[in-house]
Amino acid sequence: MAYLILDRKLFIISIINLFIAYKLYDYLKVEEKKTIRIPIAMNTSNDYIYQTLITLTSLSENSNKDNKYDIYVLIPKNFLIDNRLKILQLELEYRNVNIQLIESEEPYVKFDNYNSKFSKFFIHLLIPGYDKLIYINWDTLIFSDLEELFNIDLEDNYFCGFSSFDKNNIYNNFNLPIEKRINTNILLINTKKLSEDNKIKELKQIYNKYKENPNMNEKAMINVIFNNDTSILPAKYGMPNFDSIDIGLNYNENISENYRYDKDEFIAAYYEPYIIDFFCEPWKHDNKCKQNEAWWFFAKKNKFYEEIKEIFHK
Repeated sequence: MAYLILDRKLFIISIINLFIAYKLYDYLKVEEKKTIRIPIAMNTSNDYIYQTLITLTSLSENSNKDNKYDIYVLIPKNFLIDNRLKILQLELEYRNVNIQLIESEEPYVKFDNYNSKFSKFFIHLLIPGYDKLIYINWDTLIFSDLEELFNIDLEDNYFCGFSSFDKNNIYNNFNLPIEKRINTNILLINTKKLSEDNKIKELKQIYNKYKENPNMNEKAMINVIFNNDTSILPAKYGMPNFDSIDIGLNYNENISENYRYDKDEFIAAYYEPYIIDFFCEPWKHDNKCKQNEAWWFFAKKNKFYEEIKEIFHK
């Protein structure tokens, strides 16, 4: 009888200990983070394959490995097989990166002289299934994971870009007070809104009217057509590689007052950018450009560094 009582006590104590252990585990356990999928779009061509590789290498190297990056590279139909393989090679090196190559010309836009850079107007057709995505150009470097950028609230805007001081004379052709202008090398794009409000017809009308004007380009058209429906990125996302902070601050002062950056924010972004937009191209001017060392740093991390070094005479 004593053994039975003892066994019952041990059994009850064991149950209590198990319950306490379960509650302690439940209290202390770290909730598993839900995987974030971040869609990225970019254009390239045979002429810019190595710059594209370096941009993608910087993105992959600095990405949070818990996040998944769906990268869509828009390419022309004549994009070489060897260049396609060079880009896809990055998937083997970075497990959180998935890359798809998309031939981006017809049938979405049929201009007389089609330029694939206008693909931002119909990118929701090329890359369906997302409410928004990040666009980066091949002449950029990424120094940070892009989850924070991706989570910026676009509200009811089509595009969010770096605030621009733009002297393009084509703006004089429009009877609009276009004070807010954005650069278009780095964008957060509201693909859901683009799919709801088709602006391609309006783009074609303006293009056909001004296509002989040498200043007619995609950036100008975005600022004209979407002027009231764009927003400004934080300065750290898309800081140009100005030769000096004084040149940068002068640029900022020339931006319309309502859309220029706070001076302290601008200075902080200049010295610690999350994304660099190369106004001065290090593959052409080498040591003359700010962030030249950073560009070559990521070039060395790419499998095709020896080719890059030979092509650009490092």
